[in-house]
Amino acid sequence: MGSIETVTSSGLSLSSQQSFDSPNRSGHLKTLDIGLDGNTSSTNPFGDILQLSCFHPLHGIVVVCPFRQFDGDRFYDSKYVREYRKKLLDYVHSGKRGFGLHLTGAISNLKSETVANNINVTYSLGRVQVTTTVSVGKDHSVVQYIILKSSSTQIEQVDYTLALNISVNRASYGQLTEGGPIPIPPPSNKFQLADGSHAWAVVNQNLDAAIQGDLYCDDFRVCLEPMQRNNTALDQPVSMAFHETLKINPGQTRTLTSRYLLQPRCDFAKIPSPRINLEPNREEGWKVKNENMRLIIKGNLSYILRNCAVPVGSSATCLITDHVALPLGWNRDNYWQVRYLLDIYQHMNRLLDASTAQEYLSKIRTVVCGHLNWVFRVAQRPHGYWHRSYLATGVPKDRSIFQLDQQCYPILELCDFLHNFPSEVDLVKSILTEETIPSILSILELHRDPSTGLYSTEETPGDDAVEHPFHFSSHILLWHTLARLAKTLSKLKFASGTLNPECLKQKAERLQTATLRHFVACNPATGTTMFAYLTDGAGVHTFYHDANDLPTLFIPTWRFADSSSPEHALWTRTMEFGLSPLNTDGFFPQGPYGGLGSVHTRGPWPLGFAQEFIFASLLGDRAAIEDAWRRIQGSMFMDGLFSEAVNAETGECTSKAWFSWPGCVISSALIKFEILGEKAWDHEE
Repeated sequence: MGSIETVTSSGLSLSSQQSFDSPNRSGHLKTLDIGLDGNTSSTNPFGDILQLSCFHPLHGIVVVCPFRQFDGDRFYDSKYVREYRKKLLDYVHSGKRGFGLHLTGAISNLKSETVANNINVTYSLGRVQVTTTVSVGKDHSVVQYIILKSSSTQIEQVDYTLALNISVNRASYGQLTEGGPIPIPPPSNKFQLADGSHAWAVVNQNLDAAIQGDLYCDDFRVCLEPMQRNNTALDQPVSMAFHETLKINPGQTRTLTSRYLLQPRCDFAKIPSPRINLEPNREEGWKVKNENMRLIIKGNLSYILRNCAVPVGSSATCLITDHVALPLGWNRDNYWQVRYLLDIYQHMNRLLDASTAQEYLSKIRTVVCGHLNWVFRVAQRPHGYWHRSYLATGVPKDRSIFQLDQQCYPILELCDFLHNFPSEVDLVKSILTEETIPSILSILELHRDPSTGLYSTEETPGDDAVEHPFHFSSHILLWHTLARLAKTLSKLKFASGTLNPECLKQKAERLQTATLRHFVACNPATGTTMFAYLTDGAGVHTFYHDANDLPTLFIPTWRFADSSSPEHALWTRTMEFGLSPLNTDGFFPQGPYGGLGSVHTRGPWPLGFAQEFIFASLLGDRAAIEDAWRRIQGSMFMDGLFSEAVNAETGECTSKAWFSWPGCVISSALIKFEILGEKAWDHEE
């Protein structure tokens, strides 16, 4: 018979004295993350569960974790927002236990990795070898499966705990530059036993969400009777635990299986049969020989498909920028996520063997088609334009903030999609015949200043308010979008009142002329002419460059300026300034990991390292390529992903450990420049 008590940390702990290994020894420590069809699981290196999440038709994303819900009175407290975002990372670094199955004892030879869609953990407890597998199934359940095999000549006893220190929370959606919080229902976690005390649940009636589960020892379902039948914690996680001792005979193998089902409703459901989702190991299907490059390219692809792609209905897919810190859809982030998927598709035969390529091809097509349906048909536009960010449901997260670049990215994504999947012409034409694109183009014209021909924005791509209304990289992006849309319409022989290819081409040409007229100025920091970051259109300019301003980087590859033109020289000087200490507010030179960052979060950004890598590749500067690659490798996590910002001295994460966008840009750059030896990032035919 088991016992019940309040959850406390058990004998397992990750300390500097213990042996920890991962496939990538140079990467920084973070959670191990897997997911499938909108359901995700994150663990620490022991296999303790730190977070489960799923789609909720009202709240977007709901999560289960071992700490209390975000304080709904502190959305505008940026320090608190940062601290809350990194709670999971703090658990990993401190060795603090998560929830689920815990074994007690001194461990050795700890190894953790993600293989296919499983988290695999192995270690030794004396003469007992432990293998833990955590898997997310197609039935939306999560299984934590532990195999204990004894090599002893005596009976071994292993104490175990089913720790249910659980809080069912809405995702916080806390932002550093808050655009309008969505109130969080008050916390409420009610623990209960059911099914003859063989099942448990934690219910949050205020969210209409619940997690339920059960426990198997070998093939027998365990009665959890010693637990209290009902326990309610309003402000904190419930704190329940079931304790038992497992006896293992010499040479015997025993198993423990804990099942979890998080669902967007409060009623009990039948928990699917406990099975591990044993997908083939796709590691061998990759042809990329460099270990770190393969880790980055494969890891970021897997993260999008498993943790960021959230099905919404039968044909739509929301892409969230990450599954922990800020699980929202951003048109800007989403474009670069999709662009990476399409880059994988373009180079698939060079990167993957035939069978693996075919599997990924199907997944990529499904996700990109789904996202186009989501952004054009599900994402709401109460003011006509796309908002700053969205819940997975399609409801705008932020108030009516107009960002110029966010209006461009979905249209550009549609053009890129047709270029890569010409057989999907019916989907593209159906979107073109709807009102969204004509409406966006009309709204853009309302933001056009008739005296300058420039288009205003309220915020930069870093979500920061502008001091002057006209932002340079957004104009490059708008020009590129108009030009691409005109070409796409011409190819389709499609024309309507608003969507006239010749008119769009002329509009792009006028915009190019206005951009060159009003953004070119002398930078007092360098004494040379270049493109300004912001202007008022009347001769006042701001000189700055930001890790978020990728369109500036792509001026030559998008053919805004030919290589022999004076404008190309302006671009070179602009980028050289932006990637130098003269860019005093955006470039952080101190330390071995210094580089381009942002005023949004001060310090070097991996997205800035990506810009340096691409710029050096475009110029053929081998030394600069190698230096950027050194910083990229030194700042990556053990799964090949990247944070928002890093410590300039150590490369460790200082902001937002989960962030898909930078890894996508880095991975695309590695495919095009380093792996394949191409010297252009060009998506044109």
